[in-house]
Amino acid sequence: MIFQLISATGIKYDDDAYEVLVPTQGGVIALYENHMPLISAGAPGVLSVRKMASDTEQAMEHFAVYGGVVQIDGKTARFITDDVTTTDEVSETEAQAALERAEELVKNAESRTALHEARNVQRQHEVRLHLAQLKTRHHR
Repeated sequence: MIFQLISATGIKYDDDAYEVLVPTQGGVIALYENHMPLISAGAPGVLSVRKMASDTEQAMEHFAVYGGVVQIDGKTARFITDDVTTTDEVSETEAQAALERAEELVKNAESRTALHEARNVQRQHEVRLHLAQLKTRHHR
């Protein structure tokens, strides 16, 4: 199938894919060619693409996404989101430090609105850290 990962800044992936693991509100789902038609809300998490059936987990491409919409018609799948982070754009050290700062924001939030915003920031940095850890694990 063809998979497209589209963000507000442009297309991040547009190529063949054997399997795409997509974070959704209900959990991670796997998309394959001839998947039943589906439109679903995406959730913050790591989206993973296996280009060929024979690709190992280490060969998969990973992207951090922060919500969006997934759509598949059986031959083409798309994930549309505001923001995408690639493995080239994140380091584990920086992601860990950013997560720690976000956790402080959560602890020090003085209103429900501030707490909600701080938790969103925290979740984004958890996703970035997970992506960085996948990158580190695959490059060892």
